Amino acid sequence: MLLYIIGFTRAGKSTFAQDLSAKWQIPAWDTDDIFCKMQQCSIDEYVNLHGFKAFRKQESLILAGSLQFDKDFPPPLPTMISGIESCGGGIVEGPHNRAFLARQRVIWLFCPWDTIQNRILKDPSAICKLHNLDELKQLYLARMPMYLECLSTRYRPASQDPKSTPYSKR
Repeated sequence: MLLYIIGFTRAGKSTFAQDLSAKWQIPAWDTDDIFCKMQQCSIDEYVNLHGFKAFRKQESLILAGSLQFDKDFPPPLPTMISGIESCGGGIVEGPHNRAFLARQRVIWLFCPWDTIQNRILKDPSAICKLHNLDELKQLYLARMPMYLECLSTRYRPASQDPKSTPYSKR
């Protein structure tokens, strides 16, 4: 079984995937890296030529094909995770992608806006170059429910439910 890592641009998904990969001694890959290798150009170059809609379509095809990687690597004990895929921040924009991810093991790497903003200012990703910070913050907020939709298990603080233990499964 694969583990998918989702989150907003500059949340640290690729770094987290590589850290887990080293710790668990399993392969990790990034949908953006796969895209660039397949298209033989950067995301910026592709988007400039074909637009974000075409990029999102290609990104969806990469996600759909990721289950093939799972067949290539036997899962080691005790994690039973055979590989880690770090997904592009906007992969959740497609309803079919959210439905796919909701059936998988998914970690949402949540990062507060202030941290994201500082990282964007230091090293903007492809999407960051097309929007100002106010627009990016609105996109960040708009994606929150989409990231939540992808999670198979969510936890809520006990204060929201007096019958629950400190953290309880939804």
